[in-house]
Order: sequence, then structure tokens, then C-alpha cells
Amino acid sequence: MKTINKFAAAALLALPSSVFAQKGEDVVAKVNGEPILLSEYEKTGELLLEQYSAVFPDFMQQKDAREQIHKMTMDKMVNELLIKQKAEAMKIKVYPRQVDDGVAEIKRRFSRDKDGSALTSAEADKLLGEELARQGITMQAFREKIQRDLMARKLVEETIKPRIKTPAEKDIKAYFDKINFVIKGDTKSAGLSGEELQEFSNIANKFKELSAERIRLRHILVKIEAVDLVSKNKALETANKIKKELDGGADLEALAGKYSQDKESAQRGGDIGYVIKGMLPAEIETKAFKMCPGDVSAPVESKFGYHIMRVDEKRIAQKLSFEAVKDDISQLIMQDSFAKEIEIFTEELRKAAKIEIFNEGK
Repeated sequence: MKTINKFAAAALLALPSSVFAQKGEDVVAKVNGEPILLSEYEKTGELLLEQYSAVFPDFMQQKDAREQIHKMTMDKMVNELLIKQKAEAMKIKVYPRQVDDGVAEIKRRFSRDKDGSALTSAEADKLLGEELARQGITMQAFREKIQRDLMARKLVEETIKPRIKTPAEKDIKAYFDKINFVIKGDTKSAGLSGEELQEFSNIANKFKELSAERIRLRHILVKIEAVDLVSKNKALETANKIKKELDGGADLEALAGKYSQDKESAQRGGDIGYVIKGMLPAEIETKAFKMCPGDVSAPVESKFGYHIMRVDEKRIAQKLSFEAVKDDISQLIMQDSFAKEIEIFTEELRKAAKIEIFNEGK
């Protein structure tokens, strides 16, 4: 499927999400005798599922969506392994300093403990070492794996990326026109159908968001700890006390850090960021979009608890401008071209490869 190839192609230019493999685990496939392990397959599948659920939710409503994801996962892993093998055969050069940088990138995933507290470099090294030991992997083997991943990345950058040309303005404009037709619901004029229509519909929705009415919102959340009336009244009482402090001149950003039970936004002074219509629960959205910049609401109830909101900025809906989005469209066209070139390259590698899939379809 063309769209998922964009995810797969992009993944070839990044370090893999799956770093460790389980000892003695099941083999789900072999590529020229080299195994693809179950844990690696599952982690890759989870990543693709997460990406598709976030970017193309309509696709996930299809009856065979998960079966398609399974096939895409296997295709992606086979292609990546073929590229690694090709990079080794071509003796692509990667320097020790680049491997050091790759190891450091992985080590950053161990920079915090389970409670989210920052660790020192020595503590992160220890945590990484413990994980390697648990998986039965030596530091040398770990570095070799990183080196191999970097060789594959370099092969793609040197062999495939130079084939990708910046699109002409007329091609960008034609793409922009298709997006506008889809936004207006005129798919006939856009000349789109089937899978291409689905892809353009999702892209059009993203561009539509760029020009939609939006507000910059902060809030303080007081959660209702239980479903009983006592808990609800207690939460409302707390929220009213906070609102009284705000009415008395207290700073909302400071009080968000002190009181808000939305821990993520509390660290930013209650800042949720820009939101467009449809992103918030209806009861919050109805109130928030009627507010003017600088307004602070009374406590508003939602399923999450009581919210005290402040609108910091408000932008009216605007017409989608070609000049504003042409660079983004250029990148989308280049991603399409890159995906096609990756497909051509790996198809040639597949012709000469021995690929064995075990328990296919299960």
C-alpha cells in the first residue's frame, strides 16, 4: 500500500525502534538465511499500527485493516533487512564516531527512571548495560548492530535520495488544487478514487486544520476522584476556591503549576496549546470558543473533572493559501517519490533473495 510505504521509507533514515531481541525466541521469517525475530516483528507492527491509527483513522475502520498492517510489517522488515545486507555487500563505510553518536541516541532512551526523573550519564550507562545483560547482548554486539543500521541509512542517503528531485511549481499547484477539491467534497474534479482518494482525504483534513478557527488555551484541572456526589462536590469546592484566587489577582500560570491535576500541561503553566473545533469535549469546547482573549472561565465540568480556562489567543478561520502550504506540499510530493524509489530498489533486491515466511497469515 502506497501510504504505508512512506512510513517504511522514513524509517529507513532513522535508528530502529526495536533495539533489543529476546534470546531463544521464535523466528517469523528468514531473509537469505538471516532471521527476523518475533519481538522485532511485534514492535515494528505496534509502531505501524500506532502511526496508522493517528494519521489515517478511517483506514483502521476497514474490516481487514489489521491483516493489512501485518503484511505491511513483514514487507517493511524484509525490505530493511535486504538493504542492510546490500550495504554490507557494498562495504559502506561508517566511522566509529558515527557509531558513538548512534549509541548515544539509544542511551537517551535510558536517561530517565521509571518515575520520569532525570538520570546522570553514569546512571544511564548503568541502566543500558543492565538491559543489554538481561538480553544477553554484549556491548560489542550492540555497537555492531548500530553500525549495521547506520550503514543501511547511509546506503539509502547516497543511493536513493539523490534520485529525488524538487517538484516543479505547476506540480505543487496541481496537488494543491486536488486538496481544495477534496475539502469542498468535489472528488470528481479532483480525479481521485479508491486508495488515492482515502490518502488525499486524510491529507486534506490536515490542511483544513491549518486554516480552521483556533484558540490558544490554558486550563487548571481539578479531577473528580470518584463517581459519588461527595467527591464531585469536593472537587467543585476546590475549583471554586482556585477561581476565587484568580479573581483576586493570582496568576493562572502559577496556580496551574500548583493545583492542576493535568500534570503535563501544569508543567507549562496550564498551556494546552492551539486547539481547533472538534478537539475538545463538547461541554468545554462550547464554552471555550465563546470566550475572548484574556477571559477566565468559572469551573466547567467534563468527564475529566472541573476546568478553569483562559483563552490567550484567538484566530479566525482563513482561506487555505497556496503560498502558506506549498513548501509542505513539496515535501509530500518528494515523500511520494522517495517511497516509489525505495519500492523499486527493494523489488530488485527481492528478485535475487531467498525469503522464507513462517506461519504466514497467523
